[in-house]
Amino acid sequence: MPARFDADSLDDGIRASVLLLRGAGFNTFTSCEGGRGHSFADPTIGIELEGDYFRFRDRLAAFLNSHGIDVFLIKLITYYDYRRPAATNHVFLESLDLLSPAKYKRAIASIKRRERRILCEVQDQEADRGRLIGRFPRSSL
Repeated sequence: MPARFDADSLDDGIRASVLLLRGAGFNTFTSCEGGRGHSFADPTIGIELEGDYFRFRDRLAAFLNSHGIDVFLIKLITYYDYRRPAATNHVFLESLDLLSPAKYKRAIASIKRRERRILCEVQDQEADRGRLIGRFPRSSL
C-alpha cells in the first residue's frame, strides 16, 4: 500500500513544484530542497517512471518547459533487487528552478559567496607560489 501523501511534510522551498507535478499526474515519491543539512545537495524530486522512459522524459520535459522551468537534469535510476523478477525504475529531477523564488534567491547568493571564497583561495595560492618561486634562483628550480 503506498504511503499517504502529506503536502505539509514537504520542504518549503520545493513544495510548489512537487504539487505542480503531482497535479499533472506525475507520481512523486521523494523531494528535497537541497543544500546543507538536507538529503540531497541540489533541489531534487523523485518521480515514479511510468511506461517507456523516453516518452516519459519527453512528456516531463515538455511539462516543465511549459511552466517556465527550462534548465533541469533528469536522471534515470534503475534499482535491482535479486528477490524481484524485474528492476524498478525511477526518475530524479534536479534543478534550481524547482525552488520557490525566495529559496532560489538564497541559493544563488550562497553560490556566489562560495565562488568568491574559492576565487580568494586560488589567488592566495598563486601569491604563495609566486613568493616561493622568488626565493630560489632559477638554476635551482
